[in-house]
Amino acid sequence: MSSPFDTTIIFVPGAWHGPEAFFDVGDRLRTNGYNIDYVNLASVGPTTHLKDFQPDVAVIREHITKAVSAGQQVVMVVHSYGGVPTSDAVHGLDYSSRQAAGQPGGVTHMFFCCSFLIPVGQSLQGAFGGNDLPWYNVSDDKTEINPMTPEKIFYNDMPQDMVRKWVAKLRPHSYQTLHSKVEHAMWRTVPSTYLYCLQDNAIPIAVQELMVKEWAGGAGVTIRTETVDAAHSPFFTKPDEMAVAIVKAAELKI
Repeated sequence: MSSPFDTTIIFVPGAWHGPEAFFDVGDRLRTNGYNIDYVNLASVGPTTHLKDFQPDVAVIREHITKAVSAGQQVVMVVHSYGGVPTSDAVHGLDYSSRQAAGQPGGVTHMFFCCSFLIPVGQSLQGAFGGNDLPWYNVSDDKTEINPMTPEKIFYNDMPQDMVRKWVAKLRPHSYQTLHSKVEHAMWRTVPSTYLYCLQDNAIPIAVQELMVKEWAGGAGVTIRTETVDAAHSPFFTKPDEMAVAIVKAAELKI
């Protein structure tokens, strides 16, 4: 079991969100001695929208590389869309691969917060039938996507003052990232935890369970689960519970 001082927890937000969404949870973990890092996704609020998710993969990989190069054991905490590019970004930087190459550090755990587990060869959009969801607002040129009703989809368990604050912080997302195909489903080889969010309207609990029990479980992959009675953004409404769940994952023996 590693010491918190030897562990970096890297947060990867979902579509439309910046890393500040995780600050309350990160502050709690930092007081427990963990090193904390946050990723700004290239696909969120870009000057020019991306053609695929490779810039997101690259920026996530930069953060991981910096930590493992310092000999850190890394826990990836990913939310929603953030789990998709992260799965490719971890490839070759996982603990087992680093150890086999005689290198220190590596990603020891992936923590999926109501996030996507996408099989190799599938895109986020394609894995669920290829159709836009009713609450998607996609630009005519198919480069930008925004949520039509974020207060109902993301923040349905939050007081109105919090809802207004965080809706105002949402930024446009690059639509074509949803069509990028996953090359490395690292949740198949890296120990992983999935945080079920019971009130989630963006990724309903039935879909969360489908990915964990049928897609992963059907492939012979066992993913630990934790459950929180929250909507799509438990880092706002249940930061203590989320932090405790992350610590459990971080403290697992390699």
